[in-house]
Amino acid sequence: MKQRYLILFSLSGLILALDQLLKHVVQSSWQQGTDHWLVPGFLSAVLKQNNGFAFGLLQQAPKQFQEIFFIAVPIFALVLIILIFIKLQDDQMLTSVALTTIFSGAMGNLLDRIKYSYVIDFLQIHWKEKIVLPAFNIADISILVGVILMFVNTLKHSGRGRREKGI
Repeated sequence: MKQRYLILFSLSGLILALDQLLKHVVQSSWQQGTDHWLVPGFLSAVLKQNNGFAFGLLQQAPKQFQEIFFIAVPIFALVLIILIFIKLQDDQMLTSVALTTIFSGAMGNLLDRIKYSYVIDFLQIHWKEKIVLPAFNIADISILVGVILMFVNTLKHSGRGRREKGI
């Protein structure tokens, strides 16, 4: 079995299991809206139901649009990621890891949408008691890490291509 497939299955399984386990623990143990400080003044754990898109976007959109959008878009993204993943070469490990983390995060949030019609968020960053970021979860972190890895990989390869061309 190719190494990137082992990465896909093992890393995806780990991220998805951690995401779903923590969401289950939080949802069964905490009341919605109650803060539990993990790092006082900076990071809190708080149960929130996200009916919108990333960071609560599209919460005001019509319900019928939301139901279609929040299921169709992740499924399209998952299929696209799988198709890209299949075309990767064995030496494209960073891209494999990046796609795997994006895939796992999208899958975790899609499972929430299918089970509950919303996404369970439970982490929130506070900055100097003035700024409070929208709540997020492990799946969101996984997607963000994947996007950052893809960005770094793109920069790395674009720099190499420019050097080879003497630019």
